[in-house]
Amino acid sequence: MTGEESAESAAGPEAARPLVRSLRLGLDAPRTGPMQAALALACAPLDWLDAHRAGFLHADEEALLTDRLHARRRHGLLIGRYAAKCALAALRPDLDPRALAIRPGVLEQPVLSGASSEKNLGISLSHAGPVAVAVAFPEACPMGIDLERIRPANVALLTSQTHAAERRLLAAHLAAPEAERLTRLWCLKEALSKALRCGLTVPLDLLAIGGVEAKATGLGVTFANFAQYQGLSLAAGNLAAALVLPRPPAVTLALDATEWEAFRHILREAAAWEPGA
Repeated sequence: MTGEESAESAAGPEAARPLVRSLRLGLDAPRTGPMQAALALACAPLDWLDAHRAGFLHADEEALLTDRLHARRRHGLLIGRYAAKCALAALRPDLDPRALAIRPGVLEQPVLSGASSEKNLGISLSHAGPVAVAVAFPEACPMGIDLERIRPANVALLTSQTHAAERRLLAAHLAAPEAERLTRLWCLKEALSKALRCGLTVPLDLLAIGGVEAKATGLGVTFANFAQYQGLSLAAGNLAAALVLPRPPAVTLALDATEWEAFRHILREAAAWEPGA
């Protein structure tokens, strides 16, 4: 299983292939030397994931799929694990993703364990319906990722969870509908909470953005209370995503703008994706 493959060794040629794409990230860190991480996006229907889960699930992950699990939660668990295994395969093609287990930690954060060679790797993942994104990274460079559907009906709720100052800041740099701006802002906050490994257990004020930066990759932000982190935001169709990682001088991300744009294009494809299309 590679970052560009769907784990369908048991499937015949007539089986519909899920949408899967990966992107390797170069990380230049003066204190530790060059490192790499990998992003992955995956989109697949629940019946496909159920039929092929033996190709990517660890036995401990399989045990999480109880009969009492609601179909939507089952879909989220499977597509999230599938995207995460694709990211891990892109980063470490020498590892068998089935030998790696992603278990929930005490704060429900994903914790990677299994093969001895996976030590010092971290994983962050997020899903929205049949679509999931994940980032696999060295623990020396903590990261977080989030994915959300852009829904105009959520504007009032998202407004109540953000500050007027950061809404104005984002609006001044992003010509997009309010629902998109607020959803991208929320993604950035949640991705930061994942990188910090606190989740949304802290006051949301602590996760406020502090600045918007012009980057070759598009919209980038800094954070008011965590100046050591940067956030990258993208949106396509009705999906928004954010990646948070340390900022320079701690880490310089080597990411070609055309590659990032290609990933945004895949996000748009996923937003419009339908099984069998």
